Amino acid sequence: MTATAYTRPPSRSPAPPSRPPRAGLQPAVRRTAQALLGAALGMVPLKGIFSDWSWLADVWISMLITLGPALWLRRRRPPSALDIWPGILLLVPWLTLRFLPDHALAGFIPTRGTAGDISTALRALHDTTSNSVAPIHSTIAVKLVLCALLGLLAALVDLIAVVGRRGALAGVPLLVVYTVSGAVPREPVSWVWFLFSAVGFLLLLGVDAGDELDRWGRRFRGSRRTSTSVRWSVSTPRIVVVALVLAVLAPLAVPGQSRNLIANAFHGNGGGSDVGGFGGSGGGSISPFAALKGQLIQPTPYPMADVHITGGGTTQPFYLRVNVLEDYTGKGFQVGSHGNELPVEGNDFPTQPYGGGAENSVQMQARIKITGLSGNAPVFSLPTSITGLDGGTWAPKDQILLGAKVSKGQTYVENFAQPTPTANQLTAATGAPGAALAENLQLPANFPSFVHDLVERLTKNESSPYAQARAINDYFTDASNGFAYDLKTEEGDSGSALVDFLKNKRGFCQQYAAAMAVMLRDAKVPARVVLGYMHDPTDADGDFTVTSAEAHSWVEAYFSGVGWIPFDPTPASGLVGGSKTDLPWAPHSYASGTDSDALPKANTSGATSSSAAPSTSAAASSAGTANPAGAGSGSISLQPLWWGIGTLLILALFLTPAGVRAGRRRQRFARARRDGNADPLWAELSDTAVDLGYVWSPARSPRQVAGWLGTAAGESAGSLHELAAAVERSRYSGPATGATDEPTLERGLREVTNNLRAGRSTSTRVRSVFWPASLGWGRRRGRTD
Repeated sequence: MTATAYTRPPSRSPAPPSRPPRAGLQPAVRRTAQALLGAALGMVPLKGIFSDWSWLADVWISMLITLGPALWLRRRRPPSALDIWPGILLLVPWLTLRFLPDHALAGFIPTRGTAGDISTALRALHDTTSNSVAPIHSTIAVKLVLCALLGLLAALVDLIAVVGRRGALAGVPLLVVYTVSGAVPREPVSWVWFLFSAVGFLLLLGVDAGDELDRWGRRFRGSRRTSTSVRWSVSTPRIVVVALVLAVLAPLAVPGQSRNLIANAFHGNGGGSDVGGFGGSGGGSISPFAALKGQLIQPTPYPMADVHITGGGTTQPFYLRVNVLEDYTGKGFQVGSHGNELPVEGNDFPTQPYGGGAENSVQMQARIKITGLSGNAPVFSLPTSITGLDGGTWAPKDQILLGAKVSKGQTYVENFAQPTPTANQLTAATGAPGAALAENLQLPANFPSFVHDLVERLTKNESSPYAQARAINDYFTDASNGFAYDLKTEEGDSGSALVDFLKNKRGFCQQYAAAMAVMLRDAKVPARVVLGYMHDPTDADGDFTVTSAEAHSWVEAYFSGVGWIPFDPTPASGLVGGSKTDLPWAPHSYASGTDSDALPKANTSGATSSSAAPSTSAAASSAGTANPAGAGSGSISLQPLWWGIGTLLILALFLTPAGVRAGRRRQRFARARRDGNADPLWAELSDTAVDLGYVWSPARSPRQVAGWLGTAAGESAGSLHELAAAVERSRYSGPATGATDEPTLERGLREVTNNLRAGRSTSTRVRSVFWPASLGWGRRRGRTD
């Protein structure tokens, strides 16, 4: 009998690389750095939400701190999800040092006092997100939460792109960021921000490309196929560049309107021209005035607050204020930085710059009872004391309260100094504006010549800032000049909404206030727009009621030594107080024989016309103002978005290992069905055993594994042996004899998996799903998938 020695067929291995691996960074470090860069670029579109850039450096540093330890750990070992956690832990002292050092040990170790600081910051964030419309200023509270969320997002991108090797899936967080950037602001998303997101996504797609070429070399042998591969690798960057250029240029060839469809969907506004007009921040929709216009055309006004005034003699109190707009974009005014803030308690309510003294004011007291208003507390200008409010801060620069919430039934008392300058005092205020007022003189470089010529014509014979301001105000309020109050504005063909308004001479308080503020700035008089509520004159008992029909905007001009002085350029037909609430230094022109009682009142029928006064709700709330209870809003609160994004990030971070493990399982089953090979099923059994805590040694043969694991498999031990035999046949036999019944083996593997899981505790089974050791959470081992 002749014995025939068995010769094992040579194992199939990848072709040797056609070129040596690239020098420089280790592959894992290179992939991590590329994912970090892609995530960092994907954050840039958030600029659409903010009025400044100061947040971006903090965000990038937070992302680097989160992934920095992973970069260091991966110098000598493959990527693991465990590498992320040191950076997440380091993020805590960094955020404490950067934003909450006051009560921290050594400035960066959180203490119990730090928890109180966090609570204060979250309240401030709540106030900002509830009361503001993008673009907002990046306050300390906003930066703190932004850095924490985006640091976690960077960790999520790394888990998906580097550990999970799913670059395309890692683009989903970037898509979420880009969607938020487009949904919150009213203006369309700039193509510049799109480029940043697109390049970041392409970087994520290419995380594994270089490593694959280093490991496997060219895919095909033969001169023709090799040259094709080379041509493809060389032309890929060109294809990327061409795709980005086409994505930017193609929309320019498509006729359409510049609207932000995503924002309109979130804000509940179609963005038609009827909502537009000069005064907002562009795009056919009005950022801080969106709710003001949208609610003015609602049919039924309702009471919002009852006010009782004492003191002041015959002087009528001016309007209640809730927000100030100082940033002019060329398309309209928007909220800027409110400056430093002081607590309401123990505050003497200073103004910046100086707002005049007692010689220019009358002392009054207002008792304000909220009946239908929620949100930020409205106040009269220049308070001297406020009681009855919980929390909140005072902004000396804008003379408004921030974060002082009110609700139905609440009552608070304000003592305030009503400005009463004389015409002579204002005329004598000829000092030059200081550097602190530079932003109140800011105008774009492409300022319309039509407007400049008009300002020169109106002010050429006036020598003092007040005389110039009075001339511009009278241009709007003198009935002989033809301006009319109308909620429905008309579009023109000048290319400038401001020029169209000045030519058409029809609009509501938004257009008048914004136009006068711009013209004052052109005349070198510092100016800003204020949002709030006008009102009827006080009755014999000193009472009046603020209704939703009285949302309003007006102008404030600054005069040296006197302070900020209000002007209301809206024609008399758009006011509810008439001559009794006129400003002595800037009265309106009324038709002969008319007074406030003869003026048109709020239109409750829902119709709008040039003679109708504002018809409904106060919407000045859209830019950091009070929000009428029960009223619709044309703005969107940022708070649900922030909390929603944070929750999704944490949930995604928690579920990522389970998702990667499930995806790997599906791929193996699909490969086994497609190739008729039992090896993918055996690799799945290996990972399942490791996840459940069973000892698995790659040195054991399939038959040995089936022997010692058979006891744990219980009734499915037969299926385990069949799978082991199929693996041996596929490894040691020819292709013809290696064919197996894969559906049967797959069912058998599922039975084995169920029995292995049944033999473990509940905590082990849960950990195997959400913290699978086979992905590298525990001790790593060599294995071939």
